[in-house]
This record gives sequence, C-alpha cells and structure tokens, in this order.
Amino acid sequence: MRGPRTVKVAVRHVLGDAGRPGTRTVTWAARDFRLARPVEGRDRVGLECPVCSAALLAEIRDHGRTRRVRLTWGAISLLALALFGVSLVYAVHEGGRTLPAGQSPPLLLPISVAVAVVTLIATPTAWGIARNHIGVTLVDTPGPRRGHRIVPVRG
Repeated sequence: MRGPRTVKVAVRHVLGDAGRPGTRTVTWAARDFRLARPVEGRDRVGLECPVCSAALLAEIRDHGRTRRVRLTWGAISLLALALFGVSLVYAVHEGGRTLPAGQSPPLLLPISVAVAVVTLIATPTAWGIARNHIGVTLVDTPGPRRGHRIVPVRG
C-alpha cells in the first residue's frame, strides 16, 4: 500500500499572544490546504498565509518516510515508558529498604530516580511528536515565517 496521496494541513498566523499572570491567550487565523504527497522523496510547495499574504515554502515528505518517522517516535515513547516503569519499581524497592547503621544506599538509587524523572518527561513528549508528525514542515528563512505554523487537520 502506498498510503494517502494527500495530506490536509492548516497554515496558522498568530494574531495575538497575551500573557497575564496564570493565563496565556493565543489567537490565530488559519486556512486549510490539501497538499499532494510525492510518490517518493520530498517535494516543495508554496503556500500563502491567510492574513498577511506572506509566501511560505513547505516541504512534503512521501508517505513511507512519514510513517517510518512516526513509528520511530512511537517506539521511543514505548521504550521510555518501559524504562520509566523499571526505574520507578527499582527506586521504590531499594528506597523502601531499611539499611543497617552506617551503610549507604546503593549508587543506582539516585540514578534510577533521575532516569524515572527524565523518562516521565520524555514519554509524553515522544508520543506527542509521533502523533502530530505529518511529514510537512516550513523551510523558509526565519523572517517571513515568524508567527506562522503548519499544523495537521484531523477529520
């Protein structure tokens, strides 16, 4: 199966970013685009911002490459989840033990706690990257694309 021939994306233009203590409000305008995926490799397509009419250049990857990237990030997420579980179980097991007087806890205890904290952050991050990767990125220089974003359109 070659996969979907098109991908639906939205170009967002940030209209305002108001930050108050405890809250942040971002307003934006968007326009949907249906882009054709190349059969193999990558392709570049010009898009236009719905608000400022800036010309944006997007790079579209083929379905196979996009699928491999998503699967890789998903596997990293599952690996981080397993590592989190193992390190947390070890930390709870070793940390709850009563040690004889004068004996220090094993060296792996603080390492396992650090690994648990890092993987607690890495797991949802990798899962979010896997879920939102659509194989379309902006390739313009930072000037014209400032305030613009390409996001997937679901449904």
